[in-house]
Amino acid sequence: MRKLSRAAIHAGAATAIGLAAVSASIEPSAAAARSMVIDRRDGGAPTRAMSQPEAQAYLMAVLKDQKMLDKQAHLKQALNQAFDGGGKATGAYKFKNHPVLHASSGNGQTSATLFYYSEASTLTLFAIGEHKTSSSYKITVYGQKGTDFAQGKTMSLN
Repeated sequence: MRKLSRAAIHAGAATAIGLAAVSASIEPSAAAARSMVIDRRDGGAPTRAMSQPEAQAYLMAVLKDQKMLDKQAHLKQALNQAFDGGGKATGAYKFKNHPVLHASSGNGQTSATLFYYSEASTLTLFAIGEHKTSSSYKITVYGQKGTDFAQGKTMSLN
């Protein structure tokens, strides 16, 4: 086994420190999530933390109950985006004092947009809607009454 030089050891340590600093500065939206809690409609008790397949099954049942089966593929894609850390900021909107992220999939015909926040590798989903225009969303599947994310409300990101 070959012995490393002092310079190689220092270079390796500097690289490791640099990588640690970069990973520590990653925003919650850029980090993959391990679980999701779903706040039930209109302030109902939240679910337990669920894996992505469990959250997907739960949300598919919500769509089925709402007779919105045309949104299933879009919801699955938006859920993948959220769990993979691909959520986007939702302007100045906050929910429970957390900055809101959204993940969306679909087109002008049909779409699904998840509204959630991220904390310690856990996503908390609290509303589901769809694109109204390219920069606005309407809460159509379910939301939280008394908030900017109430059923039927439209929000603009402009």
